[in-house]
Amino acid sequence: MAKFAVRVSVLLVLLLVALDESSEYGSNKYCCTRYQQNPVSVKRLKSYTVQDDNCKLRAIIFKTEKNRHICANPEDEWVKITFLL
Repeated sequence: MAKFAVRVSVLLVLLLVALDESSEYGSNKYCCTRYQQNPVSVKRLKSYTVQDDNCKLRAIIFKTEKNRHICANPEDEWVKITFLL
């Protein structure tokens, strides 16, 4: 009986770890709460993601060379221009 309990416990732990890992890829764990007001130089930007529907604010999340996250309004002119470059 003790071996069965240990096996069930190990199985549950593995299942929880697997679920946590998959949720990381399914949605952003970071949600923007406000927008960056000042334009950011395109040279400083490394990548971007579109904030998903699980967050309240529509936003583009830029990642800089220094791994900082910058939240931008997709309707702002500087954001639109960044995508054209």
